[in-house]
Amino acid sequence: MHWTEPDPRGCVDLHTHTTASDGSETPRRLFEMARAKGLKALGFCDHDSIGNAREGLALAAEFGIEFVPGCEIGIAHDPERGLVETDIVAYYYDPDHDELGDVLRRLQRAKNEKLDGQLERLAREGLRAPKEEVLALAQGETIRRPHIFRVLTKYHPEIRPDVFYPNTDFGGPWYVPKSFSLTLEACVALVRRAGGVTVLSSPGSYNGRYKQDGTLIDSETDRIVAACAAAGVECLETVYTYHCNKPYFRSPAETISREELNRLIEHYEALAKQHGMAMTGGSDYHGVSKPQIALGELPVPYRYLEHLKRAAGRL
Repeated sequence: MHWTEPDPRGCVDLHTHTTASDGSETPRRLFEMARAKGLKALGFCDHDSIGNAREGLALAAEFGIEFVPGCEIGIAHDPERGLVETDIVAYYYDPDHDELGDVLRRLQRAKNEKLDGQLERLAREGLRAPKEEVLALAQGETIRRPHIFRVLTKYHPEIRPDVFYPNTDFGGPWYVPKSFSLTLEACVALVRRAGGVTVLSSPGSYNGRYKQDGTLIDSETDRIVAACAAAGVECLETVYTYHCNKPYFRSPAETISREELNRLIEHYEALAKQHGMAMTGGSDYHGVSKPQIALGELPVPYRYLEHLKRAAGRL
């Protein structure tokens, strides 16, 4: 069944971000938007944070919209397997699981220390991004690069996203390593102990060739999918907003076509079947830091939530 074939039960968005990490909207506001959009289910996937999961569960009952507790975890760099800046999403974990909460807080501290280091490097180069303004903008538990970028461009509007982000990525001149991170296998094991299921987020985002030579589907990203499947990752996020998100989106005038978007999604759906992984989907909605992405940007059919539930043992 093709991903665009409608589901009579409606659509879902399983990948959104709230103020607990780098999203601009509160949980209540996201539920209000989901109701206006007619979505049947909503998932929060804040970075290294489950701070709004309990509120999401309460709002689900109030709004009559299914809620899927999620969390996007950046795993340790492992260049030999192609795992660089790779994110694993945990779903259906126990929000009260002590070990998961402790590890996520440790990850948040390491991430905040890393971004403190990036602010210091920017300052040494005469680029202003006052920490107090970044903290005020973040509001949530974890400082993210979009917070720094928004404050930085307030004082230096000439700095473009395609200049800033590569220079804070793995190996760039503004890169600062994290003091603590989870290996892929450790992440999978932790999520399982917390009762959850794991998903490789947006596999096409790891395409390192597109910006160089326009290669739409990179065999190296297929290797990442295989590595994750071998490590026990149960699901693959196949429906994703590549047409308006990295690396395929650069500006409103420079983006992939809907035909190319379909090719990407179909490719990763075939890979999911090949590796026995369940398929999920979502928008990666952040709000003001990614204004080009709307909540429910792609019509993800309800059956994708069923795939996820089945993988998590919820069906």
